[in-house]
Amino acid sequence: MSVVLSIIVPTYNERANLEELLKRIDSALRVYGVSYEVIIVDDNSPDGTAEYAEKLSELYPVKVLKRLGKLGLSSAVLDGLKIAEGEFVAVMGADLQYPPEVLPKMLEKLQNCDVIIASRYVEGGSMSEWSFLRRLISKGATLITRVLLPKVRTVKDPMSGFFIFRRDVVEGVSMNPRGFKILLEILVRGNVRKICEVPYTFGVRFKGESKLDTSEIVNYMVHVLNLSPEYVRFALVGASGVVVNLGVLTLLRYFNFPHVFASAVGIEASVVNNFILNDLWTFRGRGKDWWRKFLKFHTSSAVALLAQWITSVIIYYKVFSSSIIAQLIGILVGFPMNYILSKRFVWTPLQ
Repeated sequence: MSVVLSIIVPTYNERANLEELLKRIDSALRVYGVSYEVIIVDDNSPDGTAEYAEKLSELYPVKVLKRLGKLGLSSAVLDGLKIAEGEFVAVMGADLQYPPEVLPKMLEKLQNCDVIIASRYVEGGSMSEWSFLRRLISKGATLITRVLLPKVRTVKDPMSGFFIFRRDVVEGVSMNPRGFKILLEILVRGNVRKICEVPYTFGVRFKGESKLDTSEIVNYMVHVLNLSPEYVRFALVGASGVVVNLGVLTLLRYFNFPHVFASAVGIEASVVNNFILNDLWTFRGRGKDWWRKFLKFHTSSAVALLAQWITSVIIYYKVFSSSIIAQLIGILVGFPMNYILSKRFVWTPLQ
């Protein structure tokens, strides 16, 4: 019988949870006659997780992929996918915080959905025994994700680590996930047409310790920023340019330089800042001639920069004699033109 569902389970020091996990997966799926396999991708756990998984393969349909070190949950999923045989792929943790009993309900949705997410935040979903701080971090991360990634704004629980997707969702898709939230990568870059969510209760860890730490939180933030659309990254770089712009302006005004001069120097400092960050991040990999791009950036931005400077000078000398407010209004006027011209003439899309 061909495999219908491949369940990828990244592990690190999860030996104590394996037998219970496999028993419950088997109980949940055998009743419905689902042909499945469990792929344990272990990052060289010192507690012998991989070896114990090999032993349990005598009782359950288990494959074991042992890697050389702690390479991350997301890359573990991609490595597991290479040896998966199922038409559908599930991802879940080994700590039993994700109840295997939800799998049949998720499979029922596959006729109409490309990705099915086990969700804590749809009606019927919940979290058990979480501290206020942990709930706050989860809600905050979800909010950040939905703000910065337009493709997931309708998803209630984009941070879930328990989901199923069709193989064709990721076929031919270049993915470079960072950290432990590969679902975001799939939702943003995959061939996803319809997303469904199924409620579940996020449980307490069966045995062992949580892998969430400060480095994973940092990885998450970097991952979300890298997945965000170009205009979002351009805006974030622009925000840093505003700080540089106003900082230089304030410094020069402190030393009694006239506004007309301080405004121009502040704008130029922000231009250099924005070019460097956009070239390294927003439009990374688009062209190699750095100096040519810099000159094109200055030239194409001339209209926007001139509009920004003229607006700032007029506001300061004719309307409201505050350098900071005048410069901010000028920045708001110049930003849309700067983005459009930069994308079209400086960092043209790759063919």
